[in-house]
Amino acid sequence: MDKSILDSIVSTMLPKEIYLHFELVAITEQAEGVEIRLEEYAELVPPQMSSTANVVLDGFCNPLSLLHFSINGKPLYLKLYRRRWKESGSNKHFSNHYSFHPDGVKTTHEFASFLKDEVGYTADEYVRCLIGS
Repeated sequence: MDKSILDSIVSTMLPKEIYLHFELVAITEQAEGVEIRLEEYAELVPPQMSSTANVVLDGFCNPLSLLHFSINGKPLYLKLYRRRWKESGSNKHFSNHYSFHPDGVKTTHEFASFLKDEVGYTADEYVRCLIGS
């Protein structure tokens, strides 16, 4: 399948603020759910490094896994990989900070609101219903 078609499909499924900052890298289906791996765009250098001359990428921060609306009755996890930057020759790292989920809940804002308002479940209760445990 053409990557642009796949990107179009995924962009309609993801929260806009996530899709603006992250690119689709992989989609994997496992017994416990579907995982969409998203990596932060390499050109999104943190603002505090805008005046730094020798900015280099230095890997990724620990990934953030957020539960989003299910697909085909399986939980959908968005696995977000934020990039780390540093000044060449330095050991001090910088990264962008986002607010993609409510405090204390590992779901997207949209999904957390849906669960609370429409279904009456917490995210954990919802996943247990989907996977039957």
